[in-house]
Amino acid sequence: MRRPHIIFRQVLLALMLAQSIIAFGQTSRERILQEGDLKNTFDKSFHWGGTFNQYWSTIQGPAVSDSYFAKPSIGGNIRAEYFFNSFLGVGLAAGFQQRGAGLLNKDVTGGAFSHPWVFVDTPTGYRSGDPDSTHLERLRMSTLEFPLLLLFRTPQDIFQQGMRLSGAVGPTFIHTMRVNQTYQSVIDGFHPYNWVTDHYQRNLWGWQAELGLDIDAGGGSSLFKVHFVYTRTTGNVYAIGQGDGRSVTMGVRLGWMF
Repeated sequence: MRRPHIIFRQVLLALMLAQSIIAFGQTSRERILQEGDLKNTFDKSFHWGGTFNQYWSTIQGPAVSDSYFAKPSIGGNIRAEYFFNSFLGVGLAAGFQQRGAGLLNKDVTGGAFSHPWVFVDTPTGYRSGDPDSTHLERLRMSTLEFPLLLLFRTPQDIFQQGMRLSGAVGPTFIHTMRVNQTYQSVIDGFHPYNWVTDHYQRNLWGWQAELGLDIDAGGGSSLFKVHFVYTRTTGNVYAIGQGDGRSVTMGVRLGWMF
């Protein structure tokens, strides 16, 4: 029940940051205009830079092996974009992205609640929390992703000066480096490692789609990007015999391009 509120808060914070960038860019343009040399960032064909990704990830499908809920997953990319004209281009990115899901266990407490002062003996040692409390177990996938995207952008400013609607769609290659299934230790933060990498496919293809705003950050060369991004694998995330499901991520990506 809390997840929509958290997503709304993330989007609101991203928009507030975008508005601050717009104000800064407007001040820079006014100063440059007074000096008599105003350049438009959107006239540049090539941009490169980096992004920070704050996504929610889960596994969905007709025969998933467990009951899942979406968990927060962070990541980052380096990106390069080339526009053929004012509205169409191509982009390439490479970076690290967390994936996976939260695992729902038997709940006898009536909600997402645990007693951190209770220590339970497990094969990997003692940990805190009720053994049957839910929302504490995590499936953490560490992946590398390589999206190749077709880009589009409105040729004119919208909403206000220096802001344009933009988006992208295309395939992405995802390599899973390792998978850790762990139960969060509430008190000390030392979560036991339980490597289950062999239970999941190491290499997958997926589709990525995004929509958001490109903002002139001032100076005629920098862009600030705020995008909502959705990615879904095309193939089964499980190894043979484990189940049938797709890895899904969605959330906000902030980028700074030069």
